[in-house]
Amino acid sequence: MRRLLIPSIVSAIVFVILCGLGFWQLERLYEKEALLQRIDQSLKADPVAMPGEAEWSQLKPDEYTYRKVFVSGHFEHEHEAHIFGFIVIDDKGTTSPGYFVLTPLALHNGGRVIVNRGFVPEVMKAQDQRKLGLIEGPMTIQGLMRVPERRGFFTPQDDLQKNIRFLRDPAVIASSFTLDRVAPFIIDADATAIPGRWPEGGHTVVSVPNNHLEYALTWFGLALVLIGVFTAFALKARKD
Repeated sequence: MRRLLIPSIVSAIVFVILCGLGFWQLERLYEKEALLQRIDQSLKADPVAMPGEAEWSQLKPDEYTYRKVFVSGHFEHEHEAHIFGFIVIDDKGTTSPGYFVLTPLALHNGGRVIVNRGFVPEVMKAQDQRKLGLIEGPMTIQGLMRVPERRGFFTPQDDLQKNIRFLRDPAVIASSFTLDRVAPFIIDADATAIPGRWPEGGHTVVSVPNNHLEYALTWFGLALVLIGVFTAFALKARKD
């Protein structure tokens, strides 16, 4: 009994931790399924007005991601940012490199929201190659609210001299152009055609990973393995 005391205590603690992680993943599963349901309803619904500046600090990413909205203002093309990326161009999954054009939309009240106007091929990166798409004056944009991207370990560094970036982060874009009162989210413009075609909107990929059931089963499986290992150890100790 003395020989089993410490292993029993340690195993019990680890067992509780593993089960706790499993139940936590089940809770995250229910939350993610509710989020996916909200996103599906939003994509099917009519667009609503973009949240005003007074609401920005209270927004929660899971509550607004992929919300279909509309907003009015005028583009500040002199602050256009280019985010390197790819789009799928056929049913076989073939991709084409280029840039997503992110431009501040100045709102009537003085605030701004960064709009992902859409994709341009590499040869169309320069504004003088797509002058018709540099729309001036008041206009209304419709699209999807997107959560800012965060820099990962393998994310390349931006080349601001060439205006080549790798993150769709409104705070970073605003800082590089010294802009204030910028919304903490991005709006992906829809596929509404514009003069000259480019930038081409409507390339939003709706992707919300939901692997929580697999994670939960993994934690519960490890708990069962722990029971098996401890049982074998206890039987051997008893035999000895």
